Amino acid sequence: MPRNMIIIAVLLLVCNPSGANPVDARTAWDSRCEECHGDAEKFAAKYLWIIDGKLQGRHHVEDLRLFLGNHYLPDHLIEPLHEMLLKHASTLARFTDECSECHGTPESFVRKSIVSQNRELIGVMTSTAVDEYLKTHRELSAADAEFFTRLLKRVEKIIYSH
Repeated sequence: MPRNMIIIAVLLLVCNPSGANPVDARTAWDSRCEECHGDAEKFAAKYLWIIDGKLQGRHHVEDLRLFLGNHYLPDHLIEPLHEMLLKHASTLARFTDECSECHGTPESFVRKSIVSQNRELIGVMTSTAVDEYLKTHRELSAADAEFFTRLLKRVEKIIYSH
């Protein structure tokens, strides 16, 4: 009986019609894309970019949704995955736009300048918690300091996860 329940759950996820329960893009990526393309954030950082607010990649540069639709995805997964990849690409793009002149890529910055101690990011040179340091760094607003702290935590997690 449990096997039948698993089959039904998988069928509901795969056959979920548009307009039904919202799709968890991360789960969809992990079950359908990760085996070939790896982590979604790393993939977006390496292969996708944003030009004039549009997510673009090497394939179907003008319409990445078309590529997703032709790449083994049912219609109801195209928009959630596109939005997730757009979010990942734009987050890293913001670091590139605002920080890379001094700090390089987010990955290289985390590797050489930040350590994790008890789930807290600490600056190597300052020995200060990153979230506290950013509150005084280059006149960042509290919201910006929080944004970059979350970004650096995500990058640290990606780098040091299996």
